[in-house]
Amino acid sequence: MAYKVVKYRLEADGTIPTWLKFGVSQSTTGMYPVADPDTASPQDWIMIGIADDGADISDAIAEIGSKNDLTTYLTSVSVVDGTQTWMWPDDRVFVPTTAATQIWNDLDTLNE
Repeated sequence: MAYKVVKYRLEADGTIPTWLKFGVSQSTTGMYPVADPDTASPQDWIMIGIADDGADISDAIAEIGSKNDLTTYLTSVSVVDGTQTWMWPDDRVFVPTTAATQIWNDLDTLNE
């Protein structure tokens, strides 16, 4: 068994899926939300999270199987017409490879 990086939505009642990992120093849920205008609230955001060890992730949108896949996804949702559109809260430009590395390092720590 292992922890896994997943794309997910809130449950239909607006709650966070119970199969996500909580209670660790790593930020493991609700990361990098992307609006989905084709889906009704409260499920209108796609987020990144780390699923708990051995959790049934059949309700997740998708498992992200590698750091490279995560980098590709974060790039695809944050770059528009060749320009990075996301910013960190302190106004630094978002760098998908840096974010993917941080998440993957957290995943590796959890899986040790």
